Amino acid sequence: MTASSRDRRALLLLLVATALMLLVGLGSRELWGAETRWANIALQMLQSGDYFDPYLKGGPYYDKPLLSYWLITATAWLTGGLGHWSLRLSSVLAAWLSVWLVYLIGEQQFRKGTGLIAGWMLATTFYFVFWARVATADILTVCGVLAAVWWYWRGPQDRRFSRYLVFFGLLALTSLFKGLIGFILPGLVLLPHLLHEGRWKQHLNLRLMAALSIAAAFYMTPFLLSHLYGAPNYGESGLGLVLRENVVRFFQPFDNIGPIYIYLVYLPVYTLPWAPCWIIALWVAARNWRQLEPDTRWLIQGLALLMLFFTASGSRRSYYVLPLVPFAQLLGAWWITRRMAARASTGRGWNIGFAATSVLLVAVLGVLYPWTNSGGGVIRFGATVREQASQQAPLNQWRMVMIEVDNKVPMYLQTGGAPFYYVQQTQDFPRTGDSAALMAWLERTSGERWDPQRTIIVAQYHSGEALPLHYLSVDHQVITTTPTRGEQVFHGREDQSVAYIPRGYDLRQGNPVSQTAVRRFSARAYPRVCAPDALWLHCARLHS
Repeated sequence: MTASSRDRRALLLLLVATALMLLVGLGSRELWGAETRWANIALQMLQSGDYFDPYLKGGPYYDKPLLSYWLITATAWLTGGLGHWSLRLSSVLAAWLSVWLVYLIGEQQFRKGTGLIAGWMLATTFYFVFWARVATADILTVCGVLAAVWWYWRGPQDRRFSRYLVFFGLLALTSLFKGLIGFILPGLVLLPHLLHEGRWKQHLNLRLMAALSIAAAFYMTPFLLSHLYGAPNYGESGLGLVLRENVVRFFQPFDNIGPIYIYLVYLPVYTLPWAPCWIIALWVAARNWRQLEPDTRWLIQGLALLMLFFTASGSRRSYYVLPLVPFAQLLGAWWITRRMAARASTGRGWNIGFAATSVLLVAVLGVLYPWTNSGGGVIRFGATVREQASQQAPLNQWRMVMIEVDNKVPMYLQTGGAPFYYVQQTQDFPRTGDSAALMAWLERTSGERWDPQRTIIVAQYHSGEALPLHYLSVDHQVITTTPTRGEQVFHGREDQSVAYIPRGYDLRQGNPVSQTAVRRFSARAYPRVCAPDALWLHCARLHS
């Protein structure tokens, strides 16, 4: 077998193993953390047909650029609906490409075998795989940064217009995922190489300026479309929030304020189990700085600039360190291949370590973690509500009213019918009374006609508290969240959900209400503000 054939087989094994770690059990874990926002915003886009104005639980929420939401909605079209797979697939693909890009950068810039080891190190990094299976824009940003760096290193002296156009296009694309760090981070990584021997002067030309202008226009396009075709009363500016999230937050943080040393703690944590490798590599490089090859110096300097940038920002969170992880693993791989070359080692021990870690990650993230989510939670809650509702009428005939609902819930209650109606906790909806008063309030507030026999009310409450809107239990079937297997073993969740489904029978007589009576009920006048008995007496008269 030739060397090139062995290299291709080694790369193929890496990519297949990475795919298994990313995909096994992906559709079995319920929504977690920040991905609930992506799910809720994407769902409202799909339900309303408005893809230019992001809403979170019915309110404007232009927290991130539109592209990450568009990737999810596009995947939902291809897969037939919004679910775990369509929600997370773009992050999974970005992570898979990131492993491939790290391989390419390592093989291109360092000793042969460095890219393969760096790829395995990244693919078996616990927190990288964990965040790759979560639907946010962070891994998309990591992939975009690596793609820009890889493209630059394919021809750092190349001054053709096409080279500039692809490079700046990648920066603009990455910035449309999470923000302007898509421009900043690749620039910081490559800055040491550009400054060395004044290389940046070679790129000061009109071709670069033209490519940069086209990339800037490409970046502005979604914001322009949002301004032209979005709702005129939306109330938020996408570019204004870009400024707030990327500039104001950096100098005057308003949330996520961590200690200045936070990344000195979390970079080692986020590179486990291989953190000792890049830490030792730094020590070896410091001792032999003058003898280091230029590309290794570039890598260390670029990594240091990234660390300084994130530390200088006033807004700090643990997972902000994710873009540093691939470069730290590249540095660790450099040390490993250097050590293997010095000892003429075949790396058998490392191969066993990567294989064992891969199996462990699949077992933990792909099997154990999804299992802890089974048996209850919002997945079972959504399935139960849909099942009970479908026994009375097709799901697309139901309307959903979400009263300060948990972000997780809406995706699991999709009906294929009208968009969900969201009520905020600050609104003056009836907290006591009866179902007729709530329906009257809904009609008065929304300006729409509501059929009380085809309206499901969903609310949120904290564990141990009384059910919100408890008066609905008089004439509605009550369904609440049940604990998952993990919660049964460890602890219950604090946030619970409750759904109120109209009963399809006469409470006074215990007789089923015919569909004809239900239709007559929704079409005729009925007592809108009354005691529950009066409402059900009215139902009984219609049925008789």
